[in-house]
Amino acid sequence: MASCQPVKFANVSRLKYQAIRARIRAQASSLTIDGDSGTASGSTPLGKVAFSWSYDEAGQTLTVQCTSKPMLVSEATVAAKLRDLMESVTT
Repeated sequence: MASCQPVKFANVSRLKYQAIRARIRAQASSLTIDGDSGTASGSTPLGKVAFSWSYDEAGQTLTVQCTSKPMLVSEATVAAKLRDLMESVTT
């Protein structure tokens, strides 16, 4: 299992951050996403994954890092999925 470089998202309002958390809960009920920072882990068909995140409301930034992923999943794939999630959430 390998970790990835953190991915930082700018211009994330509190409303958008709440919508992102709601989307994650709806799509991955095994992940608990509470608070402005923390860690979460779950399983995929390819293996276990774990993430850490930190939301800075004042700076409107969200930083997400995949701390553990299956070897068969590239870091680029993880980053692309995170970006897709961010783009799909509108407020």
